[in-house]
Amino acid sequence: MHENNNHPALSISIFVLLGFVWGTGYSIARFAMTNGVPPLGYSFWQSLGPAIILSVITLYRNHSLQLTAANARFYLVCGLTGIVIPNTSMYFAAAHLPASILAMVVNTVPIIAYPMALLARLEVFNWIRALGIVLAFCGLMLIILPASSLPSPDMAPWVLSTLVTPVSFAFCSIYIARYRPKDTDTLSLTTGMLIFSSLLLIPLVLFANSFYVFHFPLTMPDWVILLEIVLSSIGYILFFQLIRLAGPVFYSLVDTIVVLTGVFWGYMIFGEQLNRWTITAACLILNALLLVTCQQRKATGSVLADNE
Repeated sequence: MHENNNHPALSISIFVLLGFVWGTGYSIARFAMTNGVPPLGYSFWQSLGPAIILSVITLYRNHSLQLTAANARFYLVCGLTGIVIPNTSMYFAAAHLPASILAMVVNTVPIIAYPMALLARLEVFNWIRALGIVLAFCGLMLIILPASSLPSPDMAPWVLSTLVTPVSFAFCSIYIARYRPKDTDTLSLTTGMLIFSSLLLIPLVLFANSFYVFHFPLTMPDWVILLEIVLSSIGYILFFQLIRLAGPVFYSLVDTIVVLTGVFWGYMIFGEQLNRWTITAACLILNALLLVTCQQRKATGSVLADNE
């Protein structure tokens, strides 16, 4: 899709709203994890719920999943590396980390994706983007190394474990850039990924005895899960619209809004306050995102380039 944006005001509005919606998810996940919802059970509902909603939209638009062997392999790999592994890793860490820190670490995806894209020969070396990687690394070190950076030094291993999430997202984005099925629209591909990720999570949830059963009448954690299902589904819809209107490079900047929103809700809901270390880390990571994404030539972030 060409980067020709004929609706700049609408694109910017969707861009900000999408960042706000996705950035809210970190505080919602933290609330759910600290109120009795098991991470695997939460991950299952956050996969199945949007899968059902997007399936209805796909059928309404007379699209199909085109379940060929090649497409099924694509859904399987992307469902595993783009949803199951990163989301579950993030939800396990959500109960142990401030939502603001979680948002900072997870949204380093474009920065991690760039060196992967270089190795896959999908990108060319760029010194400005390389500088962005260095800044992001320094930002992460400021979160992990100083003893007074995190509320507790025991949180440092959880920050490291959370890096599984952006690494997995980045791998998925590279896989998408190289192996995306031809003549298949973004909505159908995303729906297929969500359906396959739900199927992958079923045995994991059952084996770990982590299935979350809704209560009647609904409890606060139930409402929170449903809220995130709705927000996540809205996020996917906004994502499709933003890609269609403005293209993947413009979309890739959304991570900056997500980080800021994650910090905002962490403060508003949990009273989280950044100290000098984490403020500096946030500034470094935000600048790194701007350097990497503003120089982006191909959609190798967390983007499914639209073929519609």
